[in-house]
Amino acid sequence: MKRIFLDTYVFLAAATNTLTSIARDSMLRVKTGKSRGVIHPLIVYEVLYHWYRGRIPGFINEEEVLTYLNELFINIDLTIDIIREAVKIKIEGDRMLREAEDTSLHERKLSTCDAVTISLCRFLQIPIVTGDKDLKYVAEKLNVKVLW
Repeated sequence: MKRIFLDTYVFLAAATNTLTSIARDSMLRVKTGKSRGVIHPLIVYEVLYHWYRGRIPGFINEEEVLTYLNELFINIDLTIDIIREAVKIKIEGDRMLREAEDTSLHERKLSTCDAVTISLCRFLQIPIVTGDKDLKYVAEKLNVKVLW
């Protein structure tokens, strides 16, 4: 079964009805069991944070959010090797953004969560579904496939 990583951006876009057809299809494939969704603990953190802030409606309580994430996604534990690589990606990613041809990226920084996501997806050799400009730019530069 094909595995795909769904970034927090996908959950926010789903809540605001701004998913692309590729992202919508990716979510549907996970929901129907045709693909296996992958996340990590920082995605759980971000989804819960945005739910508490009212940005991801549709869930009654925290338990419902966690049940949804636990039933549909593999939550990969982060190893020291994944974290060590994420640190290097964060440093290199910030440099890439500063030097990007797209000047709108120059003041941006790669988040810790995004660096961990890229590290994990490189390790697992799986694509990332996201519309996040920073994540997309750095991931593609590091040869991680991005779907959006």
